Amino acid sequence: MAKESKHVRAFSQNHLKPGESIVCSANGYIGEMMGSGDKTQHNGVLLVTGERVAFYRKGLLGEVLETIPLKSVTSIERKSLLGHRTINLHTSHDSLEFKISDKQAEQLLLDAIEAGRSAGAAPAQPTGDHLETLKKLAELKEAGVISEEDFAAKKADLLSKL
Repeated sequence: MAKESKHVRAFSQNHLKPGESIVCSANGYIGEMMGSGDKTQHNGVLLVTGERVAFYRKGLLGEVLETIPLKSVTSIERKSLLGHRTINLHTSHDSLEFKISDKQAEQLLLDAIEAGRSAGAAPAQPTGDHLETLKKLAELKEAGVISEEDFAAKKADLLSKL
């Protein structure tokens, strides 16, 4: 097993939320090689948790932390050129471009992000289930188990979901 990166250790100690765990991480960088200003290259790690994607770099004089909630990721762009791979995560307001050279690590990151995105999307309940629930509630009301007011409230709620 590979040695845990100092960036992963520091992120776990300082920025991991209670109940949150790291699903996947890989070393790489953001910014441009030889870039300056906003485009300065920052070597670090891209982490995927159950809730978010985060780039983190712990340095001697400071740290860089950029996070995107998984539920906010609208699209994932992937590029490869001469062994250099780029993962570009887009949201409605922002984007994060992470560069990596390890093909397997890139695939693990992408799989973890996709799994987190699909887990965050609540599956739509079929309307047939709502109709069955409504029938059962009507039977319970007729049997006197629930009141007319409770039935009306649940009925309105179920009908709004159809």
